[in-house]
Amino acid sequence: MPVKAALSLPTILLSAALSGTLMAQKPAQDTFICKYTGGNVGPQVICSNGNAPSTGHAERVVDRILKPIGLMRNFKVMECANTDNCFATVVKGQRFIIYDAAFMQGIEEETETDWSAISIMAHEIGHHLQGHTIDGRGGQPQKEIEADKFSGFVLHQLGASLDEATVAVRALGDEHATSTHPAKPTRIEAIRKGWLEAEAMYPKSRVLVKAPTAMAPKPIATNSNPSVASRPVVVPSTPTRATVGCVSGDCEDGKGTFVYPTRERYAGEFEEGDKHGEGVEYYADGKVKYKGNFRDNLRSDYGVYFYPNGDKYAGWFQKNVPHGKGTYYFADGGRLVATFKNGQPGPDRVLYSGSKAE
Repeated sequence: MPVKAALSLPTILLSAALSGTLMAQKPAQDTFICKYTGGNVGPQVICSNGNAPSTGHAERVVDRILKPIGLMRNFKVMECANTDNCFATVVKGQRFIIYDAAFMQGIEEETETDWSAISIMAHEIGHHLQGHTIDGRGGQPQKEIEADKFSGFVLHQLGASLDEATVAVRALGDEHATSTHPAKPTRIEAIRKGWLEAEAMYPKSRVLVKAPTAMAPKPIATNSNPSVASRPVVVPSTPTRATVGCVSGDCEDGKGTFVYPTRERYAGEFEEGDKHGEGVEYYADGKVKYKGNFRDNLRSDYGVYFYPNGDKYAGWFQKNVPHGKGTYYFADGGRLVATFKNGQPGPDRVLYSGSKAE
């Protein structure tokens, strides 16, 4: 069943079984209480209504969120009225995610999508799965960034667009940083990074192609000026010097491997002799040059380009060059985030040196 259908009723989403009672108590100084929008009131001083009626539906929704990453639920979910927020916390050794159904319904109505509620749930799950609630260090901005990145990754896997993955924090995030929460732009960037990492591993846009024959693809002009980080992977085997042309599969209308006279090669999908669909380009030494999508022999849509010097670019391409939202990663750890046009970063560019924007 699609996740969006499963979460269409926020009240159902947020009600779940809780064995035992969440007693009213003053939280310890180092107790972690993640409040999605910040604030001063924790659930322990408000919520003492005991056993909530259970339909088991919320647990199934949470398990659905966890399924794409192969993890099991290690917390309980409880609806708690009048908190006007949502929380991840630990009470007497038990992990909880606590929601105010009215608050969640309000954000869904404000954003006109249930992805907002799903992303908040994923954010809170991220706190528990990354050990934020039990490390004894309390709430910290870095924890919020990590949870936001986790939610971006998960929402991509559930089918949300990048805009849908950031809709909740755009509506609820604070423009200014606090002692526990980063400013809204930083949180949006964290979600975007998680979503793009998932996209790099599991592209949403898969181009369908026909079947096999054999013919060399047309050569392409290498006027690419892309950018992104981490050293390319060495593939286990490279072609022998005597091997040039279509060395395996179908390089006309199907999947195949083509080796160029320069010793570079392409392995992926073809259509009418062109690179078209998903594929990987390799340098002559066997290291990955580009991994992503092609249209009519040119790098298009989403992909990752690896430079020989260790830089890389991850983002959108058009006609072989960066065009659209993307990030250029420098080998020294810095990165440039921008909307590119014809290979050049636009005026919205932001340069990060380590973790600071310049």
